[in-house]
Amino acid sequence: MRKENIWKKMLGTRIRHFRRHNGWTQRDLAAKLKQQGFRRCSRALLSQIEAGVATIRGHEIYYLRNVFGKVFESEFWKPFRERPVPGAKKGPK
Repeated sequence: MRKENIWKKMLGTRIRHFRRHNGWTQRDLAAKLKQQGFRRCSRALLSQIEAGVATIRGHEIYYLRNVFGKVFESEFWKPFRERPVPGAKKGPK
């Protein structure tokens, strides 16, 4: 699987998690994101994003942070921080 596809899947999984955690439907989240300025957002687009099919643009992550709060930003980057970097040396234990 290409890195881009892995990233889209990871992002979609995080968005679905936070949406469900808040008890929102895809329509609810789409409406909240549109209010924040994410103009192209719809229930159908969210479905594709959550499935890892559609691409979300970098600047659109800003709208997700506005809706979900700062916790989304820290949780969004968590999987990337936890993944080992190829060739990186581990620090002393």
